[in-house]
Amino acid sequence: MPKGNFGLSKLFLGFFLSLFVNFLFISSKAFSLEIQNSINSFGVPGIIDMPTAGSFKDGELGFTTSKHGPNLRNTLTFQALPRISGAFRYSGVGDKEVFFIKSGYANWDRSFDLRVDILKQNKILPDLTLGLQDFIGTGFYSGEYLVASKTILNNFRFTLGLGWGRLSSRSKNVIANTGDRDTSTSSLGGTLNYNRFFKGDVASFGGFEYQTSFRKLKLKAELSSDDYSKDRSLSTFLLNDPLNYGAEYHLNEAVNISAYYVNQNEIGMMLKISADPNTDPGNYMEPVPQPFYSFPINQKEMGKNYLLEIKDILDEEKISLISSSQNNKTQTIVIEQSHYSTQTQALGRTLRIMSRFVPIEYETFTVVLSEYGIPVVEVTVNRNEVASIIDAPNAELLTSKIATISSAKKLYSNSNKITKKKQSFEWSLYPYYRVHLFDPNRPFYYDIGPRLKLNYTLKPGLSLSGSFEKSFVSTFNEIKRGIKGGLPKVRTQLKDYLNELDTRIGYLTANSLFKFSNNTFGRITLGYLEPMYAGISTEILYSPITKKHSFGAEINYVKPREFRQMFGFREIAGMPSINGHLSSYWDTGYYYYKSQIDVGKYLAGDLGTTLTLTRDFPNGWKVGGFFTLTDASFDDFGEGSFDKGIFMRIPFNSIIPYETTGGLYEKIKPIQGDGGAKLDVPFRLIDLLNDNTKYRLNQNWAKIWR
Repeated sequence: MPKGNFGLSKLFLGFFLSLFVNFLFISSKAFSLEIQNSINSFGVPGIIDMPTAGSFKDGELGFTTSKHGPNLRNTLTFQALPRISGAFRYSGVGDKEVFFIKSGYANWDRSFDLRVDILKQNKILPDLTLGLQDFIGTGFYSGEYLVASKTILNNFRFTLGLGWGRLSSRSKNVIANTGDRDTSTSSLGGTLNYNRFFKGDVASFGGFEYQTSFRKLKLKAELSSDDYSKDRSLSTFLLNDPLNYGAEYHLNEAVNISAYYVNQNEIGMMLKISADPNTDPGNYMEPVPQPFYSFPINQKEMGKNYLLEIKDILDEEKISLISSSQNNKTQTIVIEQSHYSTQTQALGRTLRIMSRFVPIEYETFTVVLSEYGIPVVEVTVNRNEVASIIDAPNAELLTSKIATISSAKKLYSNSNKITKKKQSFEWSLYPYYRVHLFDPNRPFYYDIGPRLKLNYTLKPGLSLSGSFEKSFVSTFNEIKRGIKGGLPKVRTQLKDYLNELDTRIGYLTANSLFKFSNNTFGRITLGYLEPMYAGISTEILYSPITKKHSFGAEINYVKPREFRQMFGFREIAGMPSINGHLSSYWDTGYYYYKSQIDVGKYLAGDLGTTLTLTRDFPNGWKVGGFFTLTDASFDDFGEGSFDKGIFMRIPFNSIIPYETTGGLYEKIKPIQGDGGAKLDVPFRLIDLLNDNTKYRLNQNWAKIWR
């Protein structure tokens, strides 16, 4: 039964319902989907505080920060599939007079959302979305909702929804009850709150959005079902009228700003920055590739020196010619590159150069793509077939049909090595940054300084590498997070490593990469493997290039490094020296998703499984998440209950107009615990082979002639 009377809320709801019903079945001529979803203060499709139905663009990644009253909400959203999206939120609630970086908020909360689109809008039906808000952890914003939205007459969008939990806390909006709801909170957090889903009071909410004639500006209003009781318990926030008003302005496709008036007593602001990983960066500043020649130039005068000509031109294209061989009527060359974001671009430019210099008697070209001197995959084409289709409008598609992709041989007999000694030593000096998030005393710590990286290649597959850092500006020495849980302290003493601000060794290793067979790879890494551990790491990977499944095994023998991160060691009570995993990798082929399952023994000695799911976009963007469950209890793990997190990689070539393989990688873990902790060793085999599978090449085949 409803509680209380509606008053102004009832008038607003009645007006909204009449509009919604009258326009729900409007004629198809007036129907349009031009109006885009608004973003609410929680960073998801919504009006102001209330959610709406629908979704963002598939694959869209967005960051939203909003502020009104005692609330600061920072949200990372990802449209994981056309009908499924997720969000991670870090919010501060409390004294609004103190700037948030100084921890002026009484409570800092981490939360996760999940949204599923049940219906997509058409001429008759509205968008219909089921949502779980803050469904893991302490449940400060915990709530569920079922919401429908409909676009009318090109520029009106109406929303009506039912909410549970926090979205039914305003008693005047309550219309029903679906049982007792558990409102308790867990001191550990991190657990799934399934026992409260869609239980308790049910309240109605709604609103509308109006796209003005000035196409970048949108006006909106809502009837809120949130009474902000938890916010009010931590601040002087007063409960007034449930009507909220706002305006949203689209600066461009990537940036939105909003202003709103909440609860009749607070002014709020919001900023959203979004990116579409499906877009092609273009890289228009790259040199135009050479033409594909039907006949080689100076073919009568071409002798054995043609390989040197190829090598010199490839060097100009930032591609290294490792070796070459001839067999019957096939010219094979082995290349390696770290410039182009896709291997297909390097492949296409190599084939163009081969057509210019390779003698006409060689009818077939084979290009072998290698990593650290290890042959991985080979692509074979008939030069005459390529010449016949290279100028066609769909040349890329036609080339894919005539090309043969297969696993590279373990060795290439009778090969001519053509390496440069000066390429055996590489170094780079650049600024680094490191952040430490979600400490209860302060949400953000940082460390900035220079990083020197060195790599010396003794021979293909064998190298020495190192990383050295020096902090210039840091707040890591102010970290106060304590050690919790009952496991050996294999990661929670991280702050003691972070507090060391002098020159330190990130890693210093000898690395051996090799092949047991055409499809089986091996790795041995010895030395200071990461800032916290030294030892030896061994790995074997069975990865047929033409298959979607790979299988691997890793065994590590490690010893904790001293906090100073130079050459000394220390002991950790109860920590075993040996850890390792069996791993299964699967390229699903479904919206570029890849899965990884690791089963084994972790650094703290706990036994368990890690599941990782990654959307690996062809252009280098990556967005994913993972969780680990082991035989360690939630109490032994401590705060957070179990290991979990999200990660993303942003390729630099999406920002700059040049090709590069570099990118910005970030892993976000709400809590750093000791359970489920793995060794962070460089040169893992699956990462080296990721861009060289048949399926990865096919995903980027459209770039072969660019």
